[in-house]
Amino acid sequence: MPETDFETPRFCARCGQPIVVDDARFCKSCGAPLTRYPLIRRDPGFSPIIAFVLSIVPGVGHIYRGKLLRGMLWFFGVSLAYTAGGPLMGPLIHFICAANAAFSGVIGEDAMAR
Repeated sequence: MPETDFETPRFCARCGQPIVVDDARFCKSCGAPLTRYPLIRRDPGFSPIIAFVLSIVPGVGHIYRGKLLRGMLWFFGVSLAYTAGGPLMGPLIHFICAANAAFSGVIGEDAMAR
């Protein structure tokens, strides 16, 4: 007798309804986008690595993502941290800026709410 390979059942992260279509991209009950890995979205619409690297200049990674005002605020915020924050505050805020440019919007908000 051949072995049957069962998939684990999938459920919508937003409404909890079962997903019955194997390759569904959206929940038919609430319209939420579906992924196989609910914590990390597969196609955020930009390259997180490029956004992180561009953040060598504070705010440029955000501008690459199309968030001009946020990029300008990060530029001035990181500049202020380097000038007035002491020797550790500038690099710390700069790293937070780069990580924010790379990963905000990549981590699923629905999965984080659980």
